[in-house]
Amino acid sequence: MGETCCSGGFRAAGAGASAGHGTAPRVFAGTYEAWGHDMTTGAKTLRFTLLGPLRAWRGPQELELGSRQQRTLLALLLVRQGRPAPVDSLVADIWGDRPPARAVGSLRTYVSRLRKELEIPDGAGGGPRVLVSEHGAYALRVPAEAVDLGLFGRDVAAADLARAARRPEEARTLLRTALALWGDEPLAGLGGPGVEAERSRLEGQRLAALETRLALDVELGEHIAVLGELRALAERHPLRERLSSLLMRAYVLSGQGGEALAVHERTRRLLAAEFGIDPGHEMAAIAEGITSGGTAGVTGSGGAAGEPAHEVLRDAPTAGTARIVLPARAGLPGQGGPVGQGRGGPAGPEPVPDGLRRPAQIPRDLADFTGRDEALAQLTDELTGASGREPAGARPAPVVVVSGSTGVGKSALAVHAAHRVRGHFPDGQLYADLRAPDGGAVHPAVVLESFLRALRGSDRPVPERQTDRAALYRSELAEARVLVVLDNVADPAAVDALLPGGPGCAALITSTARFSGLAGARHTHLGALSRAEALSWLSTAIGAERVAAEPEACVELADRCGGLPLALRIVAMRLATRPSWAVASVVAALRGPQRLTALGIADLCVHEAFRREYGRLPAALRPVFARVALLREPDGQFGPTAVALALGVPSGEARALCEELVDRSWLESARPGRYHVHGLLREFAVSVQRDGPGPRSDGERPAAVLFAPDGADPSLGSRSLRRPRGTGEGLAS
Repeated sequence: MGETCCSGGFRAAGAGASAGHGTAPRVFAGTYEAWGHDMTTGAKTLRFTLLGPLRAWRGPQELELGSRQQRTLLALLLVRQGRPAPVDSLVADIWGDRPPARAVGSLRTYVSRLRKELEIPDGAGGGPRVLVSEHGAYALRVPAEAVDLGLFGRDVAAADLARAARRPEEARTLLRTALALWGDEPLAGLGGPGVEAERSRLEGQRLAALETRLALDVELGEHIAVLGELRALAERHPLRERLSSLLMRAYVLSGQGGEALAVHERTRRLLAAEFGIDPGHEMAAIAEGITSGGTAGVTGSGGAAGEPAHEVLRDAPTAGTARIVLPARAGLPGQGGPVGQGRGGPAGPEPVPDGLRRPAQIPRDLADFTGRDEALAQLTDELTGASGREPAGARPAPVVVVSGSTGVGKSALAVHAAHRVRGHFPDGQLYADLRAPDGGAVHPAVVLESFLRALRGSDRPVPERQTDRAALYRSELAEARVLVVLDNVADPAAVDALLPGGPGCAALITSTARFSGLAGARHTHLGALSRAEALSWLSTAIGAERVAAEPEACVELADRCGGLPLALRIVAMRLATRPSWAVASVVAALRGPQRLTALGIADLCVHEAFRREYGRLPAALRPVFARVALLREPDGQFGPTAVALALGVPSGEARALCEELVDRSWLESARPGRYHVHGLLREFAVSVQRDGPGPRSDGERPAAVLFAPDGADPSLGSRSLRRPRGTGEGLAS
């Protein structure tokens, strides 16, 4: 197979390029010129491939990476892209639930052997510079561009920017270049639980990029050329609505409306059988356009080809939170992306005589939304001004933040509240999901462009600069009454440009962070559902008769889900699609040590949701949470003194760290100086608990496995900690 080269990276010709030992490797052309010939650390002369078989080179020389498990360790470090990997996590990822007795010792041996290949001695006796140890974890320090995965991410991000700047041909070229880096299977030849999880994640990223490239192909008039590729992908992924919608669009544009209707019917039956839901608005609009003799939902996109086409997470019926990961829109923004009507909104904003279009982008409401009465009443009052803090018309646009931990139901509550108050905002409702499918943040400039097109029409120009877009956006809303919903916001700085300024508007934000620094915002923090709320929701989700038939099992089910709506949604989906199953049989599966693993169905998984959010924590906070989350004093909580003992820091610093974790919804605090962790988060902490790369005596074990009486003297060190009575050597649960 021929090769193509580019400066600063490697490229393989063809989207299916392989990197096996029997073929020529992907080439890093211009590596030394682009990066400099830095022999101090050696990191800048290394390069790796992960998107096929794992391979590594230093300059032109391919490196010997050792045994399968040693290569698995290297791959697990590379996919973290510089983030530290706890030793316990690596052991579990390589060996699973039953590691060998000397697993940590074997891991240290693999690290030593890899360092011999990857490190270059600096002559000064310094420590490792490439494969480093920090706080009981290992990390690989290489430039992102030294790994094909990093180049893939770079090109996909550049394609996002090109689409935002309305350069669709450039975006498509970048995506083709990114996809050409892939072999037949990422991490080929490697195994273990961690590799399987990463392989699934990486394949999801490739599929999302491929869907976006296909959407650009269709929008740029190449629908006939990609029909075969779309058919094959839709058959391989029959539950991905975005692919089915793209295939329908391509069929319609090719004059094959009957084939498009067949795709719609097949997808409708599959979704009904698997999840009890109908296809999203995009597919319904295309089907309606065909049956009415037009092309509704297909041709009226208005310049959409140049806009970003992030995959959207489509809401399933939920206990106030969970989402089934089903891409709901086939086209580009204006037809469904991270913003706008991506989850069931109308086909487009209604033009009105005054020139302001009235978008209605709020995702569909949830038929089985239950509970949260107090929070819902508070949101309604704050958004509509019924709280009476200031007279109507004199108040600035209210900004309301709904915060809470992963899976607690923030998005579902926000959507439900938005539907309840939409009558107070007759000029429209705007919606944006600020979390991209790959977990990154959607840029405010992209959201502003989509909002402006929704408000002004797709045929009117949008300024290039974000500051100009923000000024125009606020001008459009100055005299309007519009509700703006910003979902999954990670950084308060990112939303400043998106907040409306008109006194008749309001903004509703959801985030895991409490955003205490967002001036003038009003806050609603969500905790777990009470047992009564959880049982009420179960009655709605699986039927009151079923709950009445097994009341004790349902109580235990609610308790073992910890009142977390995401967990409840998962078990309810399983029970709803298996009506002959007894509730007690599901409860039995949740009694074992793998409760988090059992709480998963289709693309929903509690452990994965926690893991993704954990990866977004600042690196310095991750080891803090992993240790303190397992602290429990006799009352089930813990205080700053116990944390100080666990971390070996002064009590004041321990309190500050705990408060930061509270602000990020990883800890809860009912009163000053007392903290606790949700039970499922505690189980997650067990999976990432750091034991350190070297052996320790019992008195030096991380304090998270021990009890500490609040009030103990931190100066006594870890010897003042005691193991709770009746526990063994393992981690406390």
